[in-house]
Amino acid sequence: MVYADNAQRGPYSVSQLENFRRNGELPIDALVWTEGMSDWQPIATVLTTPPIPPRAATPQMAMRPVSTALDAGVKESDYTFLLITHILMGVAIFTGLTSLVALIMAYVKQPDVRGTYLESHCKWVIETFWWSFWIGIIGVILSFVVIGVPILIALSIWYIYRVVMGAIRISERRAL
Repeated sequence: MVYADNAQRGPYSVSQLENFRRNGELPIDALVWTEGMSDWQPIATVLTTPPIPPRAATPQMAMRPVSTALDAGVKESDYTFLLITHILMGVAIFTGLTSLVALIMAYVKQPDVRGTYLESHCKWVIETFWWSFWIGIIGVILSFVVIGVPILIALSIWYIYRVVMGAIRISERRAL
């Protein structure tokens, strides 16, 4: 993440940030932050590329702000719909069947949210369901020869992680 010109942008990779800086698109006083950092740091502590004057920047290469629900054309109803799919995936930990409803909802909504951060949430729900389904079947079959039990335990932990991460990211209105 980058904080420059009174706006937060990103996330960007280090190579993208170096390109922005090389092209003069990042001010010298820009701050950066990523997971694991305790606070925002000056960009000079992360990048080695020296800045060049801002006049070298071209409009087509300018940094673009993070897509949010309002500026990316995401409808509040689409956000709410996908929030419900994440909730249903969480409820499935106890019931199992609601994950099938969440899967159908994600498939139905996917074309409507294409090109927005919500598309990643559709993919997340769909992938979580199918991977859980197939690994679960393998785990149940192998449980007759004992090895399936650790597979099912690992699958449960992985599924809970996916549900929690999806819920956190959608509540922050961020892509996965």
